[in-house]
Amino acid sequence: MKKCKMVYLVLHFETIDETIKCIESIRAKDDTEGNYHVVVVDNASKNGSGPKLLDMYAQDEHITVILNDRNLGFSGGNNIGFHYIKEHFDPDFIMMMNNDTELLQSDYYRSISEEYKRSHFAVLGPEIILKDGSVCKDPKQIIKLDEIDREKKRTKKELLKNYLMIESIHLVLYKYLHRLRIWQRIKEKRHEPIINDPYMENVRLHGCCLIFSPVYIEKFDGLDNRTFLYAEEEILFVRLIVHNMKSVYDPQIKIYHAERAATGAVFGDIGYKKRRFVYQKHLEVLKVIEELYQENFEALKEYIL
Repeated sequence: MKKCKMVYLVLHFETIDETIKCIESIRAKDDTEGNYHVVVVDNASKNGSGPKLLDMYAQDEHITVILNDRNLGFSGGNNIGFHYIKEHFDPDFIMMMNNDTELLQSDYYRSISEEYKRSHFAVLGPEIILKDGSVCKDPKQIIKLDEIDREKKRTKKELLKNYLMIESIHLVLYKYLHRLRIWQRIKEKRHEPIINDPYMENVRLHGCCLIFSPVYIEKFDGLDNRTFLYAEEEILFVRLIVHNMKSVYDPQIKIYHAERAATGAVFGDIGYKKRRFVYQKHLEVLKVIEELYQENFEALKEYIL
């Protein structure tokens, strides 16, 4: 087993250019003086990009590419890499990254190590810089218990509109209205300055980049795998609270995420069948979250009531 200061875990699916950019940013910004490794997990890409990555990095001592024989979803795919890391490396930290993220700083290991000495965190989340230069304002709290039923009703309505094709019409209208300059002027006029989130502890973190410390690595072999995708952040936060582990959001540590800021426009770019799949999975996730809340009510009540 090899001792490593940092192991970067990158989940790949089809978009090979983004994965290469992610890896190259790690090469450029890693500050461990070569004491790092990158584990890329191809989640059964259908376009042949997984084997291409395997060939591309076959001779690179710092990079391992794993090919899954089927798509295991977000948690399942990352867990393959997490297990591999624990079997082959003894890392100080594991940085789990989406393949559409890139490192921005040249002091990650130093900054993460200093924060770990200070707070003894289990999982750390960085500030996320989006494509348009804004900072991701992802919710730092999990959904409240009384919001679950409302979210179920909302999702069922969207699912019904999807079946009736009404949803597609709404998304097309939104897409083009969003582009109108007059609409942009109205938005700018009503726009209020955004205050970026400060340093926070015991909050929900964004799943595009999660940094795991020895506190977490020694106890768990990855993420809770009961959902295929979506709401991994909520489920992880529940796990941390139940096990008295600390999460930290540190805006001094930053990462770039090539996710579009206009979520509605992105959603309109995928087909109605995929949107239907998203709604169905979201309903399944809400059921899982509700069950988790019921199982761990006493530990969670100050967060969910």
